[in-house]
Amino acid sequence: MAKKPSNTDRRAAAREKARQIAEAQARKQKTAKRVLYIGVALVAALVLVVVGVLIYQSTKPAAQPQGYTEGSVTFVKDGDGVALTEDPAGDSKDAKDSAPNVKVFLDYQCPACAQFEGLNGKGLGKLVADGDISLTFQPVALLDNQSGGTKYSTRSANLMMCVVDSGQADKFQELSLSLFSNQPEGGGTGLDDQKMLDLAKEAGVDVDKKINTAEDDVTVKDCVNNIQFEDFVTQSTKEALNGGLKGTPTVQVNGENVGDWSDQQSFFAEILQAQKK
Repeated sequence: MAKKPSNTDRRAAAREKARQIAEAQARKQKTAKRVLYIGVALVAALVLVVVGVLIYQSTKPAAQPQGYTEGSVTFVKDGDGVALTEDPAGDSKDAKDSAPNVKVFLDYQCPACAQFEGLNGKGLGKLVADGDISLTFQPVALLDNQSGGTKYSTRSANLMMCVVDSGQADKFQELSLSLFSNQPEGGGTGLDDQKMLDLAKEAGVDVDKKINTAEDDVTVKDCVNNIQFEDFVTQSTKEALNGGLKGTPTVQVNGENVGDWSDQQSFFAEILQAQKK
């Protein structure tokens, strides 16, 4: 017959079992803490990665449309026509050596810009075609708050970038004049994308042509509908403001602001005077 354990043995066995349970519990708690610490570390690392990506995205330059330099496009005489140059100082093509640069900051929602183009647009076009000037346009978006939340200033500037990026810069000036001729009233919703595309087609733009900057197959139409260069419009507008731009239209001749563009005679006289310097 088996000998019954004594009280002492039972107490010892109970203590041993309790010790084993305590050790097992301690191991579980240690493992749980380790898992917790690893989880916290992974979450912290993920947060740092996300923050880093966001900081990088917010500070990296926006994609610049092909044909644009520092937010603007410049045209010069080229043979019997006018061509785009990304380096007006080093590649003036057939412009005269003494040709000054005329730069126009404009917003397609700006009524005064429409007046400027109506008064001086064709005259400036003739001067650049004759090789007397190089002509730079910088569309900016200062008046998005006047288009009922549709950001027409940004969208119209983006349209011009889409056209230039697709290799159709020769349509820029005609389309620009068309946008001003069809300028919507302030406080409305601006021209919708389809209307802008219709005006582009009327100016001779192939809206099904692919743009060059996008990695995927993006047409001018896609570029307009997606506001492909929205970030670049925003960035170049901020840079213009930081550079001293006060409003539109602002016209500069060789970097100096023109006082009065509404007087055609004095305006063009100032340009021609700069040619002699």
